[in-house]
Amino acid sequence: DELATMTEEAKEKFFGDVKAVSKALSKIRKISFKIINSPTILLPRWTALVAEHKLPPKKLPRDVSTRWNSTYDMLNIALQYKRVV
Repeated sequence: DELATMTEEAKEKFFGDVKAVSKALSKIRKISFKIINSPTILLPRWTALVAEHKLPPKKLPRDVSTRWNSTYDMLNIALQYKRVV
């Protein structure tokens, strides 16, 4: 177990880094959920922002626990559309 061999300082850094990544994932999940489930307010605004930045029209995919690669897909699109997100 790698955690058992880490020093206390290394463990604190590791858990701090994990917490930062977890927060970022949570924010992207919330944005994706709100865009998809708000067809009257956020979806048209998302479409307008995507067009304004001259990006191909695409929604942020949702992270689905039963699809192993859905987190990757969500992060990949979020990075491609970073200026809009």
